Amino acid sequence: PIVSISGFADLLLDEDVTPEEQREYLQIIRDESRRLAQLSGSVLLLNRIEAQTILTDCTDFSLDEQLRQCILVTRQKWRDKPLQFEAALAPCTYHGSEALVKEIWLNLLDNAAKFSPEGGTVAVNLRKEKSALMVSVTDQGEGMRADTQAHIFEQFYQGDTSHTTQGNGLGLAMVKKVLELHGGSIQVNSAPGQGSCFTVTLPI
Repeated sequence: PIVSISGFADLLLDEDVTPEEQREYLQIIRDESRRLAQLSGSVLLLNRIEAQTILTDCTDFSLDEQLRQCILVTRQKWRDKPLQFEAALAPCTYHGSEALVKEIWLNLLDNAAKFSPEGGTVAVNLRKEKSALMVSVTDQGEGMRADTQAHIFEQFYQGDTSHTTQGNGLGLAMVKKVLELHGGSIQVNSAPGQGSCFTVTLPI
């Protein structure tokens, strides 16, 4: 983002820039500034999470209600993209860091919306098993090859370069670390042309 901001700022200093070009360059600078702010925030949050060895802010909260709120936030963020959201959420309470667990759902839902085609469906399922809560987020995107799946939880890795301007490659690394702090795990089931399903396991 810094390179883009600097480059288009230099172009604006050119006296031959038309009003239309000026507006276009300013919009790019605005968008890249927002992306830089998001990247900085993500790096700071990930560093804070990685520095933690224990959770100190654990409380009981409604996991199904938290998921419902995160779906509403994601739907609003992607309101210009026609998408359907389906949710099957079993009522349940979870004991953990409410703020950090929320980051899991916001990242998974944002990725699902980003990679789903227009008119596609993002499905969220929450069920309770004997010793764990299981949450799955499924999209109808292009899916991933096995070699991509092997790296998606690494910091700054982005398997689909066509969406690099919409992310920073930190979201799934953050998700994995938050789950490790909670004793949980995440798995992905995907194949080219078949979408992706991320399944989170939270022990109870």
